[in-house]
Amino acid sequence: MSNKNPFEIRSDMLALAKDYMDQQYQMNVSFAEKALETGRKSIEEVQGMYKMYSMEELMEKAKEMYSFVSKKD
Repeated sequence: MSNKNPFEIRSDMLALAKDYMDQQYQMNVSFAEKALETGRKSIEEVQGMYKMYSMEELMEKAKEMYSFVSKKD
C-alpha cells in the first residue's frame, strides 16, 4: 500500500479519467468511421460523434471515479 497524499490521489484519478475519456473518444471515432463507410450514418450524424469531451466533462468523470476513494465505508 502506498502512502500517497490527497493531491497525488486526485492527480491519479484525473489521469485515469482522462485515459478513460480518451479511449471513449477513440471508440466513438472508430464507430463513426465504420458507420459512415457502411452508409448507416450520414456525414451530419457522424460529425456529432467527433465532438471531443470538455474540461467540465473530464472533471465530472474524475469526481465520479474519485468518489469511491473519499467514501468511508
